[in-house]
Amino acid sequence: MGPMETCIEALVACAHGVGCRGIHWARGGYKWNASAAPKARASFLGFSTLTAMRSSFALVLGALFAGVAFAAPTPATVLTPTGGKRLASNAHLVPEGGSVLHVDDSTVHVLDSAGNLVKEVAVDQTPVRASKTQAAKSPLETGWITYADWLNEGSSAISSFTTTWTVPPVPAANNGQTVFLFNSIEPNSGNAILQPVLQYGPSAAGGGSYWAVASWYLVGSSTFYTNPVKVSAGATLDGIITLTSSSGSNYNYVTSFTNIGGTSLTASNSAQLTWATETLEAYALASTKDYPSGSTVFSGINLKLANGNVPSVSWSTTQDSADGLSTTVNTNGATNAKITIKY
Repeated sequence: MGPMETCIEALVACAHGVGCRGIHWARGGYKWNASAAPKARASFLGFSTLTAMRSSFALVLGALFAGVAFAAPTPATVLTPTGGKRLASNAHLVPEGGSVLHVDDSTVHVLDSAGNLVKEVAVDQTPVRASKTQAAKSPLETGWITYADWLNEGSSAISSFTTTWTVPPVPAANNGQTVFLFNSIEPNSGNAILQPVLQYGPSAAGGGSYWAVASWYLVGSSTFYTNPVKVSAGATLDGIITLTSSSGSNYNYVTSFTNIGGTSLTASNSAQLTWATETLEAYALASTKDYPSGSTVFSGINLKLANGNVPSVSWSTTQDSADGLSTTVNTNGATNAKITIKY
């Protein structure tokens, strides 16, 4: 029998008045006496009731762990496009063909493709990112790296926003990084975003050292996503966000990759989405080799309004000159526009 077991038996015997010959208090805690402990152990073994053993063991544990502080576990986090690191408990899978229904400002329902309730989620009005005009920071920055954007300030809502691009080569280096590429729309408040996303690396939806696509809807500190679908370098992607209907201040949207099944996600009773972007976002970069090589061309960019008109669009850009990454508007406007992000 080892010292710990002997000490435990001595503690229990002492607690029952059998004798404390095997244990004494010294500076720093209880100490056991090897020569006296056998007698204490013999006395202790005379106790035959299970109840006595249980209560004694509880006393021993209390003595052994008195004053010991246990650190609370750190909540698990996951990566999300636009939201960055978020609590894993606030990330929710939307079933294939399912939707996210705003019940009120603090509650949404996740529904399956038949409209059945999957779960109820409490939401807040936290902005999904710090600032939608955030400038490039230090080399190998994380978050939104470089992008083009346009704000609809007209009275008619955006009814559709389409973009076509090609899946780039996988990055030359794999350091556990995550790269997101997408077109997206946010409301004026900045507390939500709807986006069909191409990703390399891990995220809340899964993923790894390969390219995959999924649709995402972030509202406040909550995240909703579809199951990722693997895609190969060179594949063509058609990302679309469509306004299906509206009533008063409630708007119903759906996003998907129109040429890839299982990527549709509907956001119902949301706020009007007004701020359109073409974006490169990245996390956990170790070098510029963690990006794909070359460039990504967002083409076939088309925006339409609910009144049937085509808006007058002039794209703005935000650069990451520190890392040599840039966004160039090759063809401006809302019809067959073209924007290139260079790595």
